Amino acid sequence: MVLHTNEPVPRNPAYAWRPYSPPVLRRELLALPISEPKRAFSEVLYARRSRLMGAVSWDQVAELLWHAVGTKAMAKSGRAGIPIEWRVCPSAGGLHPIHIICIPQTATEGIRLYDPNSHAFDFLAVSENKVIETQNEFLMSVIGSVTGCTLLFVADVKKIDAAYEHGMTLTWRNAGAIISTLCLCAEWLGLGACPLGFNGDRILAELPYPLERFTGMGGVFITS
Repeated sequence: MVLHTNEPVPRNPAYAWRPYSPPVLRRELLALPISEPKRAFSEVLYARRSRLMGAVSWDQVAELLWHAVGTKAMAKSGRAGIPIEWRVCPSAGGLHPIHIICIPQTATEGIRLYDPNSHAFDFLAVSENKVIETQNEFLMSVIGSVTGCTLLFVADVKKIDAAYEHGMTLTWRNAGAIISTLCLCAEWLGLGACPLGFNGDRILAELPYPLERFTGMGGVFITS
């Protein structure tokens, strides 16, 4: 059998890594959900479909993100000496290298980075009109609608590279796990979720992330 990618293995010795924080305008701390839907998991499994619905509120987006990707516990040092986290969604070595950027359909709402550790939105210092214009071009070509909120996955390649040789396949698997978890949680919460069939590098180019370090990993479009 021919393998088309190199096998990822722990890097020894590990590379040094430092977190990257994009420039932000302000932070909004979010309230944790008070109640949860009373739905059996079997019902969620059988009901889940990729679907488009209507506009979604920021409260709904925040609740979804907390359940699907919010950090439930963490340790200061784990794989390769890098901080690790425990979330519902699995990640190689507990590293969770994927940032989630929330892009609305209008520029007046702000482009937001979700902080899973503090359960907060950071409003990015960015040209909102250009980001949304680029996003909407892709959305219309792929799903034919811009009514909702894009959760764009942006991966810190250097983080996974610090801990693993040939680690990019691990990052793609992490993205797939996030898609599945988001879609199941969205169905549980009564939201629509549609995985997006583009990486989003053109959108990423309009965001305050260094392209030599970060790459687009697709995302999910959320509606209500």
